[in-house]
Amino acid sequence: MNFKNTFKKSLLPSLISALVLPVCAVSAYGASAIEEVVVTARIRQESIQDVPVAVSALTPGQLERSSITRSLDIAKLVPNVSLHATYIGAESLSASIRGVGYDDIEKSIETTVGVSIDGVFMASNSGAVFDMFDVESVEVLRGPQGTLFGRNTIGGVIKVQRTEPTGEFGMKLEATAGDDSMTDLKAVINMPLGENGGIKIAVKDVQSDSHVYNTTLGGRRDFRDSQTATVSIKYNFSENTSAVLSFDDYDHNTTAPDNVMVQPFGDGYAASEANDWKTSPQLNPLMSTMEGENTTLKITHSAENYELKYIMGIMDYEEDADESSWGMNGVFFPVNRDQTFKQTSHELTLTSDLDGALNYVLGYYMMDADSYITSGPVQNFTANHSLEASAFFGEMTYDVSDDWSVTLGARYTEEDKVLDSRSWGFFDVANRLADNRAAAINLGKPKFSDSNTSYRLVVKRNLDFGMIYAGLSTGFRSGGFFNRGSTPSELLPYGSEEVESFEMGIRSQPTDNTQINLTYFNADYSDMQVSVIVPGDDPICGKGTREDGVTCSFVRNAGEVSMDGIELEAVIMPTDALTIRASVGTFDGGFDKYDFDGVDIAHKAKLLYAPELNASLVAEFTSEVAGGSLTLTGGFSYTDEVYTQTPWAIYDAATYPKITIDSYEVFDVSATFIKDMGEGTLKLRVYGKDIFEEGNRVGRRYTTGSFTWAELTPRQQFGASLGYEF
Repeated sequence: MNFKNTFKKSLLPSLISALVLPVCAVSAYGASAIEEVVVTARIRQESIQDVPVAVSALTPGQLERSSITRSLDIAKLVPNVSLHATYIGAESLSASIRGVGYDDIEKSIETTVGVSIDGVFMASNSGAVFDMFDVESVEVLRGPQGTLFGRNTIGGVIKVQRTEPTGEFGMKLEATAGDDSMTDLKAVINMPLGENGGIKIAVKDVQSDSHVYNTTLGGRRDFRDSQTATVSIKYNFSENTSAVLSFDDYDHNTTAPDNVMVQPFGDGYAASEANDWKTSPQLNPLMSTMEGENTTLKITHSAENYELKYIMGIMDYEEDADESSWGMNGVFFPVNRDQTFKQTSHELTLTSDLDGALNYVLGYYMMDADSYITSGPVQNFTANHSLEASAFFGEMTYDVSDDWSVTLGARYTEEDKVLDSRSWGFFDVANRLADNRAAAINLGKPKFSDSNTSYRLVVKRNLDFGMIYAGLSTGFRSGGFFNRGSTPSELLPYGSEEVESFEMGIRSQPTDNTQINLTYFNADYSDMQVSVIVPGDDPICGKGTREDGVTCSFVRNAGEVSMDGIELEAVIMPTDALTIRASVGTFDGGFDKYDFDGVDIAHKAKLLYAPELNASLVAEFTSEVAGGSLTLTGGFSYTDEVYTQTPWAIYDAATYPKITIDSYEVFDVSATFIKDMGEGTLKLRVYGKDIFEEGNRVGRRYTTGSFTWAELTPRQQFGASLGYEF
């Protein structure tokens, strides 16, 4: 049985009919109205049903009951979103939205999906795999968001907002235990700061063993050893002006789950596949650690008809990565990477709240980011990369009438980058550590500058049951350098890329207890940045410049892509006690052109991590039990097959290892009991993730052309948590 074809031909139309046809009948039950969800998808606060943007909002309760414990899990509930970890980078997120994705770890390359925490956008994907802890809201915006959110948002935005200090005494404690010796301890403490402020302290400690059994060691390695601490201070200078200052300290000592080598030493791969991917013979561990501090300052001033907001963000951290086995029971191509990274950003926005037909958002953004990396001992290189970016942006909405409105926005961006790279010979560690430039076999200090104007035009029509809209928007992703290049050809700069997107949607609430949202999108990529990886002896690397013959890596503007799809999100409350949520995303896209050294290989190349179909169905039932409330949650999600990283120019299906990740389904369940204890609230939760599938699955594949490995993701997991709050 082909699940994807069956779903498209039978189940998808049936699901839409099941959601649309019984609307009138559902209202007869007299169920409670669906709670209004407020989002900031256009910076101002608005009901999600009024926003002409494809945005999904997840509340803290939804996250918890649906077993969304890490940022990676968001993809289970949101259409056309694919997320996975990249273990060679510390807490590194590879994200794809609507087929626009990024699967690498270098600080010099812009990501395609922006990740924002408390209004501060991350300039790198390191640290973007994080726990959903002390979260107030999560929003996922799909499609280019260049007008208001700017850089790194060509595919979309993941916005996470944490709670602010309450200014009152309070505490939230929770302990969780689960499979693989996992323990998760967390606490949030609030206290007043005089009459006009408050302090919040949040701490978290996670420990766990690996979900992969190591056949060489005869046991499991450690996996997570992570501690985070946050101190936030909020002070109200007046009724209209307040400031929130937050400081985060984190220490992620991660031993990544053991990989399995696919090629050229694949004996352990075959054994792992036969054993539900439970095992690996990897001799040496992959260490990927991250330690640093973040500082965030938000100042807000509200007046009768406008709000002025300033956000400053500083991220400053160190990363270490050591890998020498790549999933085999020996040593093969050892890599030791030491890195530092610091970004500082400032954003100032003015948001109107006028009674008339016109409202607007105006803003200015600037960011500096500096990174350093040194890596060996086989390919020895050191690189410093600096970035300066600034932008002016604005968006205005004009109500032509009670029924019609028009939104027009634009953003002007300037980017300047400098790379200082030097590389040394095969195993020439001494000169690298001494940074002996006189002994370097390749030196380069290229510069890159570019500017861009992105725009958005949206027309919206209000209806009795909701609204419809249609919009055009563009997105921009800056060019630059591939900082781990160690030959002259690898250091050549690549250009910026752009996407043009058309989107139309319906946001409807036919009854108080039924909500159905449908979106269609069509997008065209130009000058798409693609990773090009070839063996080191390939002529494109440059003759005589690579003596180890392992790989050459590039980023080139090789691709032109077209894509389209449909997204459905629906909520139905048949009774006061039962809530059903569904989402479906379909995607159709591919390369129209893929230029590799003058040859068009569009017929071979595939978009990475772009499933043709993903879907979810979640049901929650709440009842009164033992003087408290018990919520039972069951969730199903499906993700279609995806393609992974491979050198398409030399790819041969007959000789190359598998480059796809199979489709998979996930069934999650949980039971959450909450009881008022007079002085506080007791919460007990038991959960099961992917309850019908034991073992692991392949979550990521990577082919360099010379060797290939697969990274393993856990499946069935059970656990329980106990919490108390007052």
